[in-house]
Amino acid sequence: MDQPLPDLQQSVLDPEALTQLITDIQTLTEVVEVIPKGSPAGYVAEPGAPVAMDLELARDLLLAGELHGLQIRYQHDGAQWWDTLLQSPQGIKIVRIRHEFDHDNSPI
Repeated sequence: MDQPLPDLQQSVLDPEALTQLITDIQTLTEVVEVIPKGSPAGYVAEPGAPVAMDLELARDLLLAGELHGLQIRYQHDGAQWWDTLLQSPQGIKIVRIRHEFDHDNSPI
């Protein structure tokens, strides 16, 4: 049986909204993984490889243009959320997706 695609949300953040997002993630969720993206073509580390990056440092590097993007994976409200933040001419683009995994980390 085909599974429905998870809900997807997109928006553009200014620096203040990005700072509030990072604060909310730090205080209201359990961060699972932080994956910095160094260029449009590649990650600083491959997804799944442990990356220990402080979210405030990641925000600062993203705002300074030293990272092309950042993916933050976190647990909240019984699901895993993936926020992908990318540099864009309008600001920091956010794409948020909610994943619900079963006990062995497979999509439901």
